[in-house]
Amino acid sequence: MESCQFIREHKNLILYGPVGTGKTHLAIAIGVKACQMGLKTKFFSVDDLVLKLAEARKQGTLEKLGKDLQV
Repeated sequence: MESCQFIREHKNLILYGPVGTGKTHLAIAIGVKACQMGLKTKFFSVDDLVLKLAEARKQGTLEKLGKDLQV
């Protein structure tokens, strides 16, 4: 993960587990490292992503959201 190779390969990173185990902290650290390396990143919590998807579906803009989510 530290090399950020998964970003160069256009792969997603999904961190899951119990509350309070450092998932968000780790995701932010990896994102900061990637930015320092000049790579584009996007970060979403599951809650935020589900809300974005639901709203886009309601508005009929899922295709546009899909394009916007691509890095």
